[in-house]
Amino acid sequence: MIYCYLYKKIKKFLSVGKKEEAGRNFKGRICIRGRGNGHKILYRFIDFYRRINKKGRVIRIIYDSNRTSMLSLILYSNGLSCYNLKQKGIMVNDWIYSGTENYNKNLVLDKGFSLPLKIMPLYSVLSNIETVPFEGGKIARAANTSVLFVGKDKNKAFLKLNSGWNYKISLDCISSLGSIDFKFFNNIYIDKAGKNRALGWKPKVRGVAKNPCDHPHGGGNGKKGKPVMPTNAWCSVFKWKHTKSKVLDKLVRRKFKF
Repeated sequence: MIYCYLYKKIKKFLSVGKKEEAGRNFKGRICIRGRGNGHKILYRFIDFYRRINKKGRVIRIIYDSNRTSMLSLILYSNGLSCYNLKQKGIMVNDWIYSGTENYNKNLVLDKGFSLPLKIMPLYSVLSNIETVPFEGGKIARAANTSVLFVGKDKNKAFLKLNSGWNYKISLDCISSLGSIDFKFFNNIYIDKAGKNRALGWKPKVRGVAKNPCDHPHGGGNGKKGKPVMPTNAWCSVFKWKHTKSKVLDKLVRRKFKF
């Protein structure tokens, strides 16, 4: 009962109404096609920095409509509260630790603990990792994602991503122990058109079903065959193009996938 009362009070301060632009710019003109307002949702402020240096208790686990992972509401021993990305195995009333200082070496590391990479043990499964210290978690934040901590030297840590790349970052970056939860995310499917509209997507019209003035694939008598070079409405090729930018300095090499 106490936690339910606390959650109602905390919810007002840690969330705000989210306004969708529906693909329009400041003049109200459509710049991105196929977008709609969708259902009214709340945006919950999440602590991606995790430098409170206190232990906290998980008082509630909730679903967030803005991301694929679940959230855990944590009440720390100093009275602060925040939303964190939930790791697998965390339950209500569990204790976690977030911070870099006042770390008790006799304390056994458990799932959900957020600490710098220099404290994390080797070959541990991590998530919600910073790429630059004090920048906030960037890597492995989606449902069922994780990173393997494979090695470290004097001032760099080596991570193996799900794509097979080795990632080299600073040892002062904060990470959370365990992989992100919500195993049922892959079972979600769009069973009706109204669900896509609620998510903020409008129906998509094929290019071959349009007029020649509206799309390069449009026009003709009856059904036409598939074009040799599929293009978008602005005549630029959108298939078979490289979507990955040039190799970054932090990406070392691609060995194998796991």
